[in-house]
Amino acid sequence: MLAKLLKYDISAGARMVPISYIAIAALFLIGLVARFLEIPQIVAAACFLLFLAGLAAVLLAFVFTVVRYHKGLFGNEGYLTQTLPVGKGKLVLSKLISAYLWTIFSTIAMAAAWAGALVIINDFDLIKEIVDFLFGSTFTPLVIFALVSSAVQLFAVIGEVYFAITLANTRPFINNNILFSVVFFFVINMAVGILEIIAMLLIPLGLKFTETGVVWATETMLGSMMLNMEALGSSQPLLSGISIGVGSCFADLAAGIGLLLAARWLLTHKTSVK
Repeated sequence: MLAKLLKYDISAGARMVPISYIAIAALFLIGLVARFLEIPQIVAAACFLLFLAGLAAVLLAFVFTVVRYHKGLFGNEGYLTQTLPVGKGKLVLSKLISAYLWTIFSTIAMAAAWAGALVIINDFDLIKEIVDFLFGSTFTPLVIFALVSSAVQLFAVIGEVYFAITLANTRPFINNNILFSVVFFFVINMAVGILEIIAMLLIPLGLKFTETGVVWATETMLGSMMLNMEALGSSQPLLSGISIGVGSCFADLAAGIGLLLAARWLLTHKTSVK
């Protein structure tokens, strides 16, 4: 049943999200043709619109995440979906996987759009510098951590969205469920953000900048900052000797799991279909 639910949710995204991908491809082709015909105004416009289209792709994926969950469980499809012979956890999991995949695809599309803009203006040197920095320098471990951290944070954000929407569709809030969904999301997002900062500062695991590159360190970020206070006013690099805490990843993972489990419990015991 999960496979059928997932196929349906992914298909729903396929009717919405790829619009931005088509726009990116069209703008890239227009930019290439304009460069070939030496029309600088159109080249500049295509590059600018590619930048915006990349952002729009990610934004559209976020809109899909919100709309698909609300519509599938509490909107027009809610009565049918919630009476299916399947556990609430599988309903949430199906929407989580589809939202996660479409957001990842859209993030890749955004990167491709921005790279395409550089190709149009023929700035291959900058592309090479970016690739060398990301995958061929001492900062590569930090880049990998940033990618992993972003992936885990996306999981937490989806959990925040799902929990906020689910809570807003319980009996005390259902008459103004859209308003309360927005309010609950921002409150939860702020709370998780504070938890991220605390975990980043206090969990004794991090990445430290050294003369030879970036290494793992088993110390708290707060402790390393206090030990290196004198370096902040010196000529040393700003992050020299400071451990960048990775505890925020654990906080995001815990928050995402907790919020999704809470959303599942509310779906089972407390929610109503308007």
